[in-house]
Amino acid sequence: MNGAIPERLQMNKAPQSYPHFLLIVVAYCGVFLASAPVSLAQSQPAPITAASQPAPTSQPSTVVAPANVAAFFSADLYAKDSGYISEVLADIGDHVKKRQVLAVIDDPELLHQLASMEAMLAAKNEMAKAAEATVAQHLAAIEVARKQLVGLQAEQKLTQLSLKRQEALFAGKAVTDQQMDEMRAKADVTGAAVDVAQAKIAAAEADLRAAEANQSVAAAQVRVTSADVKRIQALVEYTKVTAPFDGVITRRLVSPGDLVQAATASRTTPLFTCQKIDVVRVFCDIPEASAAGIRPGIEVDVKLFGIAGQTIHGTVTRIATSLDPATRTMRAEIDLPNPSEVLRPGMYAQVTLTPLPSQVAEKTQTP
Repeated sequence: MNGAIPERLQMNKAPQSYPHFLLIVVAYCGVFLASAPVSLAQSQPAPITAASQPAPTSQPSTVVAPANVAAFFSADLYAKDSGYISEVLADIGDHVKKRQVLAVIDDPELLHQLASMEAMLAAKNEMAKAAEATVAQHLAAIEVARKQLVGLQAEQKLTQLSLKRQEALFAGKAVTDQQMDEMRAKADVTGAAVDVAQAKIAAAEADLRAAEANQSVAAAQVRVTSADVKRIQALVEYTKVTAPFDGVITRRLVSPGDLVQAATASRTTPLFTCQKIDVVRVFCDIPEASAAGIRPGIEVDVKLFGIAGQTIHGTVTRIATSLDPATRTMRAEIDLPNPSEVLRPGMYAQVTLTPLPSQVAEKTQTP
């Protein structure tokens, strides 16, 4: 009984404390609601105006393109003449000079043909000399005939004067008929001699023209034969396979004793491959979206994966200025000096460059 009374008294007292609790809650809510608008207003983001928006940039993004290293020049050397290889004078890795002999083709038939044509040329030259001598002979004969004609014409003139004197004397009965006949006969003989000398000169001049024609024919034959000799000499030179430029032999596919065919109608297997690698070309293909901003002179970084990731700084040397319709890319080339020949044709590389902005690219197009 005594213990139960305090519990009831506590239950009766509890309701009396509720009004105080409610007052405290209502007061706290009022304070929160009064401060809420200020907090919400401060927490709202500021409106974005045109001045606060970031200005778009015209600077294009960097382009990273795969690339390949190639020789500055590369030539496959074929045989121009058919025959057996008698000598091989170069092998892979050899540094060669321009026009250095790399291999020799044995062609005895061609050498015999050259000897025959050279002998024929010598004979034609002798015939030309004979024709020239004939022309000179006819010129001398014409000169002699003309001098003889001058002498005969002088004799004819003297005879005509003597005849006139004899005729005057004959009119005065100072000479006999026989003397007169003899003088007239002599005048006729000198006149005939003059006519003969003139005919000889005309014949000599005709012979001279014929000799000059023969001389022209002989000279033409000499030129034709000389051209044939030079043609065969050129073919003989083709029996020597030579380097087209200073470079390195990177492939050899011939050995002594091999029978090679002239690659005139259709190409066969090359004998050598010669490459110029003291300067190399780096080829890369630029996508269409960045091609308009690529110009010669743009700085690039060439990362070479074959030399422990080494990066070489350079510039664009030349561009194709046209896109490949199949890939929609434009070819760009970077020339890199390679005096130590560390860069090898066929290496894989990666080119990093930044195209010019569109405005700058347009300005560079105007002269």
